[in-house]
Amino acid sequence: MEDVGSPTTRRRVLAGTATGITGSLAGCTERLWSRAESPGPDQVSLTIKAVPADDDIIAAKIASQLRENFETAGIDATFEPIAKAELHRNVLLEGDYDVFVARHAGIDEYDALRGLLHSRYATEAGWQNPFQFSDVTADDLLETQLTTADEDRDRVLSELFDHLTETVPYTTVAFPSRIGAVGATLSETVSGPPYQPIDYLEILSEPPDEGPQDRPLEVGVFGEALTSRMNPIVVDSNQIPALLALLYDPLVYRTDDGAIPWLAEDVEWDGGSLLEARVTLRDDQRWHDGESLDAEDVAFTHRFLRDTSLGETESGVPAPQYRGQQSLAESVEAVDSRTVEFSLRTTNRETAIRAFQVPVLPAHVWEPRSTVVGERQTEALVHDNEEPVGSGLFELEAVTDDTEVELVPFTDHALYDADDGPSVVEEFPQFDGIRFVVAPNSGAVVDLLEEEEIDLTGTPLPADETGRVSDLPGRSVLTEQTDEFYMIGYNSHHEQLGNPHFRRLLSRLLDRDHAAAELLDGFAEPARSLSSLFGVRESELTDEETELTAFPGSDGEVDAEEARSLFEAENYRYEDGALLE
Repeated sequence: MEDVGSPTTRRRVLAGTATGITGSLAGCTERLWSRAESPGPDQVSLTIKAVPADDDIIAAKIASQLRENFETAGIDATFEPIAKAELHRNVLLEGDYDVFVARHAGIDEYDALRGLLHSRYATEAGWQNPFQFSDVTADDLLETQLTTADEDRDRVLSELFDHLTETVPYTTVAFPSRIGAVGATLSETVSGPPYQPIDYLEILSEPPDEGPQDRPLEVGVFGEALTSRMNPIVVDSNQIPALLALLYDPLVYRTDDGAIPWLAEDVEWDGGSLLEARVTLRDDQRWHDGESLDAEDVAFTHRFLRDTSLGETESGVPAPQYRGQQSLAESVEAVDSRTVEFSLRTTNRETAIRAFQVPVLPAHVWEPRSTVVGERQTEALVHDNEEPVGSGLFELEAVTDDTEVELVPFTDHALYDADDGPSVVEEFPQFDGIRFVVAPNSGAVVDLLEEEEIDLTGTPLPADETGRVSDLPGRSVLTEQTDEFYMIGYNSHHEQLGNPHFRRLLSRLLDRDHAAAELLDGFAEPARSLSSLFGVRESELTDEETELTAFPGSDGEVDAEEARSLFEAENYRYEDGALLE
């Protein structure tokens, strides 16, 4: 980017120094020659990272389309497909990327934006601000919404979305429908593809047409290294959807129909200037190793997620997962064996419930893992946790190489055969557990369904598999609208991407309508409104469209001249069609 008033770059300082030395030795003619031979600006170069097509064909398609559009706009662009675990390490742990494309789990409540964007998390690992985004105005608005009454909170959030259109740390492409498939045994009882633990509990609590089954529910999943790392507090853990959440229970589950107390029997609220909550645990709860689960475990979990070194390092070593939810709790104290008191940083109950959604950890297992083993690393963050000890309605039975993971019902769970438990588990279990069968790709999963080796799919299928599933006798396609979204993220520490105007221009170089219709085969909603561009699918706060969706081209193809005019309007220069730094 050329700007008369811009600060001198390091390259120009070095070039200028060399010129001065040469001039002092050889005179004006050689000084002019030296200036003429000095290298000019380089072409803007960006690498786009996403998982390969076998892991997520949609992310790969979006990344490929983005590369083509960047190149048309004069950018030297490369698409680098890498395995999901490696992508998570690069993006969420190491900050080693320029641009990435990924499927995000979705914004479950407005406050989730605080963890995603607040500068306090910019140096932490995980989905806590992986963009290294730092903006005082955004920070103030993210903090203000925590303690603002509902009617005024809407105003604060609207201001936040307005501000984000100017700063654009990431942008949403579209909200995909979750696609799955089910065999004949469950075709009448399963209405949507399972993804969350509650989805599986509902399936295992609904009597099949043939009655209770004396076998596990067979679930087909696909991807690489799915059976490794059973660590629930790291981002490069096991990637089978819902597996770890089935092993580790929260205090409360949040569903579309409201919150369901789980490990908690009851939550009492005290609404002062900030909320406080007294949580009563269900009686006689056990860990999978037989030890008692009590209030001290809950208090320990929140301390540990805040600092896995438990005070052994000066600045602490927070866990990469659940940081946003954990940070909602100012303090968590065990009153007695069944009672925990929460002092919260918000006045909004819907926001506060997020603090109750973190998986509770057994103190006797994780406290010994607080040993510091490296810079900002503890044993807890490098441990594979091959024998997980949770408190879920399922416990780990076996892992067979890279091909199968089997869970069995945990009969000592407080809700197993409970008369007063949530309705979702009234007739649990109708199967003798769950067996996840691992395949290399989506096509192989559909093969397993065709051969009746699985009951249903557990990893979202790409849209191009729906036709094949529909042609199989007795098999059905399952679709469900979700809050998940495909995201394009920018590393704000990159020399060019640190400029918010440049990020705004890049965000316009993808035709969202075309992507939803063609790349996602119509099984998606394009992001058009202001709030949807940052991952909030349904919102009455900001329903107007924004300039960021104005694509410089048509039918997915960038118009080179139109794109060039956009960059030139921001004082970027071109040379032989190349966009210069």
